[in-house]
Amino acid sequence: MHPPDDICSRFGFKRVINAMGMPTILGANTVAPEVRSAVDAALQLSVEIDELQAAACRVIRRRTGAAGGCVTSSCSAALAISAAAAMTGTDLAAISRLPDTAGLRNQVILPLAHDVNFGAPVSQMLRLSGAKPVHIGTASHFDRFHLRGALGEAVCAVFFVDSGDVNPGGSYLPLSECAEMAEAGGVPLIVDTAAGPDVRPFLEAGASLVLTSAHKQMGAPTSGMICGNLDLVRACYLQNYGIGRAMKVGKEGILGCVAAVESWYGRNGRPRPDAWQRISGTLASQLPVEPGSEPWEVAIPLPTEFGGSARWLANRLREGEPPVWVSRADDASRRLWMDLRVLRESDAPTLAKRILEALEDPGGPGDEPPYHDLYWSERRLLEWPHWP
Repeated sequence: MHPPDDICSRFGFKRVINAMGMPTILGANTVAPEVRSAVDAALQLSVEIDELQAAACRVIRRRTGAAGGCVTSSCSAALAISAAAAMTGTDLAAISRLPDTAGLRNQVILPLAHDVNFGAPVSQMLRLSGAKPVHIGTASHFDRFHLRGALGEAVCAVFFVDSGDVNPGGSYLPLSECAEMAEAGGVPLIVDTAAGPDVRPFLEAGASLVLTSAHKQMGAPTSGMICGNLDLVRACYLQNYGIGRAMKVGKEGILGCVAAVESWYGRNGRPRPDAWQRISGTLASQLPVEPGSEPWEVAIPLPTEFGGSARWLANRLREGEPPVWVSRADDASRRLWMDLRVLRESDAPTLAKRILEALEDPGGPGDEPPYHDLYWSERRLLEWPHWP
């Protein structure tokens, strides 16, 4: 086993000081010792994957209260797989034809405001299955009449996205009402809560399936989880013999997800805040620190004498050594926002030092894109892999 920092120098990449949280671009969450142990054990075993997934189903059912569950390679894969399942059910002939949807109900309703870009658009993941997304409402509004007008004979599912990227100032039909209308229309409601901490509220609100990223809040290796109605979960699992084959998850991902589910729901889906308080205290000893709306969030206000923008400073931090990524650069309030959930306590002094150095350095960043889903300029992306 290689120490985490040693493996960076061995293979030639940089370890990031992660004050951004759990985005996929930074590898999401870190993995707890009990989960790493399960993954290590899985890598030393030969198992029948179908049997391992059946065992995962039992654990997911016991811990979440869902009727069934399975593990996918990611939550984005779960989007394509669940759309496919809504079209084919357990018909193996239909599964083998996808993405050819001839003769199938192939429309999936997706509120326009929920078609967020998480690194790729939600609608693109749905189209991978062969499904045809039908947008309803506007970027800031959808109501009962939008959903009622879209439900029809060609519709196989309604998708609902729970994400911080959905316009928080919008007005949207509540999940429970979406579930009632979908059920009345004879189709499932499928919820994507990729970065959410707990699937249970969505199941209790009437969702037929809930999709989540196991490698975010739960701290699994890269994987996704589908849970909900057993027949639909089975239809999702059977996509492994169709389009899901290109998205298959290995034994280490399955068992790592199962171990993370056991650990996360074993403490009732609650993170441990003690480390955040200690990190915040370390930062506050050197910088002005303001609490955020969540216990893991803090803001660093820029000094009045600092002439650069928050965006300028965030990009400067990202380009430095070691690289520092922050969760948000707010130019309007002149604040850098930090998400402390994945930040090592031992990195807090380095984080404070890098911010102080960047505030004093008149040199600007070499690349100054806005903070969006690519995070880097188009120029830099197209230069990959020829990076220094």
